[in-house]
Amino acid sequence: MYADKTSFTMCTPSGKIDISLPLLGYQNISNALAASALAFSLNIPLKQIQDGLLSTPILPGRLESIKLSIDNILINDTYNSNVASMITAIKVLEKMPGYKILVVSDMAELGEKSTLYHKIIGNIANSSTIDYILSIGKKSYEISKICKNSTHFLEKEKLKKCLKKIILKKNKTTVLIKGSRKTKMEKIVKYLIREFKKNADLD
Repeated sequence: MYADKTSFTMCTPSGKIDISLPLLGYQNISNALAASALAFSLNIPLKQIQDGLLSTPILPGRLESIKLSIDNILINDTYNSNVASMITAIKVLEKMPGYKILVVSDMAELGEKSTLYHKIIGNIANSSTIDYILSIGKKSYEISKICKNSTHFLEKEKLKKCLKKIILKKNKTTVLIKGSRKTKMEKIVKYLIREFKKNADLD
């Protein structure tokens, strides 16, 4: 089982309310609690707070869950990438169903410790429950070198074709695509959406 929402119970001096955020990742809970505390201090009713959190807009490219098909989920996290958000992405993917695939590019603007940070991410990914990792970019090669089930690519076209082949081979998958803005990983997201729409139209 998995959830495409983050659910928790919030306790307040006026009672308890169940909150279901339309967002992936437990890191969103602290943001929701801060917003709720402010709303509560303004005497906004709990039901109104609950409804407001439920209707929180999902920002494109920020752990955005997209259903490619009944058994295949795509998580678009291509808005940006740094060490903290990469760790969050790995934790989110671990909780998702099916064969878990992480597609990563370089984390930009990390300075002289960039190689070290990519190695850290490689170690975290390698010790996770993620099944396969595809990487592209000079620095992300450090991630693939560490991970036991990983392939590094020099060209997006080859990565896209390999990724599609893996998805079609497995019965159920979750793919999370992550990268800094300058690496334009959203192109892979658009490719998968287009290809699976094409398949659906042929059914």
